[in-house]
Amino acid sequence: MSFQERDERFWREQEGRLTRQIGQPCCSLAGMGSLLIDMPGNFAVVLHGEADCANSFRHTQGPSGTQFYTTRLTQVQFASGQTAQPLRRCLELLIREKAPDAVFVLGNCLMEMIHDDFETVAAEVSRRTGTPVVALRTHGLEAGSQAQMVDWLYSTLASLQAASGTPAGKKAKSLNLIGLPRFHNDDIRLELEKGLAAAGLAVNGRYPFDTALKDWLTIGDAEASFVVDRSLFPKLIAKLEALGQDCVEIPLPIGLGPTQDLLKAVGGKFSCGAAIEKALAGDAARARRRLKSFRSRFGGLRAAVGLRMVNNYMADQLAYDGLGDLPLFLEAGFEVALFIQGPPEEKAREHFRRRLESLGCRLPFTVFPDPFDLPPLLKAGEFDVAYLAGHARGEARRAGVPLIPGRSLEPFYAGAVRNLDYLEQVLDEIHQKRSAAALSGERRTAGASEDGGPSAAVEE
Repeated sequence: MSFQERDERFWREQEGRLTRQIGQPCCSLAGMGSLLIDMPGNFAVVLHGEADCANSFRHTQGPSGTQFYTTRLTQVQFASGQTAQPLRRCLELLIREKAPDAVFVLGNCLMEMIHDDFETVAAEVSRRTGTPVVALRTHGLEAGSQAQMVDWLYSTLASLQAASGTPAGKKAKSLNLIGLPRFHNDDIRLELEKGLAAAGLAVNGRYPFDTALKDWLTIGDAEASFVVDRSLFPKLIAKLEALGQDCVEIPLPIGLGPTQDLLKAVGGKFSCGAAIEKALAGDAARARRRLKSFRSRFGGLRAAVGLRMVNNYMADQLAYDGLGDLPLFLEAGFEVALFIQGPPEEKAREHFRRRLESLGCRLPFTVFPDPFDLPPLLKAGEFDVAYLAGHARGEARRAGVPLIPGRSLEPFYAGAVRNLDYLEQVLDEIHQKRSAAALSGERRTAGASEDGGPSAAVEE
């Protein structure tokens, strides 16, 4: 096989891996850097290679922004292969001066191009100092998706419990919740805790959000893990199952139905469904009443839901290829059409169709290459609301359609009520604006008709 044939085969394989999902490709160094900088904890990150790779993500923002370092290798060091000593010196100084609980070494593309064996240096320093040093080949030369990168990082973090020598102490009736969105309001956290406490259950950790490094060092202590979209975390689940945990799939709890399904899954695993249901009966009844009221007013309206519009690394947004929030719109009575940002070729459209069908979704969808293409598409569809990435707000405004920023919806029963309140407010506001515009147009038309203007001609 010629080099050209091997090269073509390689890239066909990469294309096949990527088009099996709707998520976008990503640079794993930028993705891991973005996630680690947002995670509190006593750790350090070393970017091994040229310093410019730090500019591939917001390296000055986040609770751990001061814990990032770089070996700042020069062209001479790259060309001569003198890369081991700068890394060794950096790691030794870090561990001596900062005493981190763990160090992550992220290798860049040049490290891969020269086949740099930085894993050996990391293992040597770790063995000598007793500090876990994790070397990751986070280059961008092999196409990878956001989902693959997220699973890789979180499975690596889950491995730290064993690497640090921390024994897993199993806690009866404790659980991990993996893949939930951030809790922006205390009432959501209190609602969850109330339901679990009534059944004698406790949360060991909510991963990956609302956790620090120390929480990853105890992820193996839970009796079971409940995971939003198991297909998103194959490596992480393998690590947890190797620790003896059951990993139960749950939906993203956005809306009444998904919240009930999540609580039933927890209750079924621990045989305490009745206790959870009783504790949250009032919350569930309030959400049901709110949903019924909303459907009576707005059932049958049209919603445009966007996919693949943001290159991010948030597990809740990647779940089910971005379809995690869809049940809320469907149970609220909306007629939903999907808008997928991607290449306009028929081949890509067919890949997206097959992927949606594999997820049980047969809703109509439109593929658009750029947000600038959205206004005529939204106008033609006569949509009442658009659930799109926030940066498309201008395009939605030009189409006269109110925009709700993607992944701004809240979980559980309290979140379901607030989501519907928000939707109702948005729809009422746009209805008032459209009514005022229509009334103003009627007045202008009446005036023009009295003057023998264009409307009079049409009437004739």
